[in-house]
Amino acid sequence: MEEFEMTPRTLTLDKVIAAAFAVADRDGFDGITLTKTAKQLAVQPQSLYRYVKNTQDLQGKVLAQNLKTMVDQVYEQLIGLTGPAAVQRYMEMLAFGDYTLIAPHDYGSVAQYMTDPEVAKQYQRLYGILPTLLETWLPDEAVRRRANQLLADYSLGESVAYRNNNQAPDEVRRDDYRRNVAALIDLLTAEVPNGLTTD
Repeated sequence: MEEFEMTPRTLTLDKVIAAAFAVADRDGFDGITLTKTAKQLAVQPQSLYRYVKNTQDLQGKVLAQNLKTMVDQVYEQLIGLTGPAAVQRYMEMLAFGDYTLIAPHDYGSVAQYMTDPEVAKQYQRLYGILPTLLETWLPDEAVRRRANQLLADYSLGESVAYRNNNQAPDEVRRDDYRRNVAALIDLLTAEVPNGLTTD
């Protein structure tokens, strides 16, 4: 991969993060280090300390940018959609999104970076979308609460299974998932018209 050929004077935080993304593309997220990023930029590692504290800080900044991009993509996909159709699209993106780094539902991996305010902000943005979508569709608070728990748990479970134990062909898993989400949405919709079910 071609190096960026920077000099310490032309470095910026954005360029450092871009170089770290290039390292991640080649070596994976865990492969991001100050040394590799500096090599990608053709500078000495100490030149990076003006922008990041250490490797974990650099990884956190990369993760925050990745989460922001992901959330922005989700919002773009939801333009013009409301109610069950929006929930269906969100669920599909959350489970089968094209994550370039750590999948956000891998909380064990993400948790160590949650002290970074930007990581925490983008993580909350991502998982704050579903309750907002449900508010436009399910007027009863108790139904919304259960719907959020049910849909979020199912989506996260499927996403982890998809990445760690891919037993069926990709298209089969995706089709099964879409059908199951549609069935869950139908189940929730049945509670809406007459006499909403509450606790």
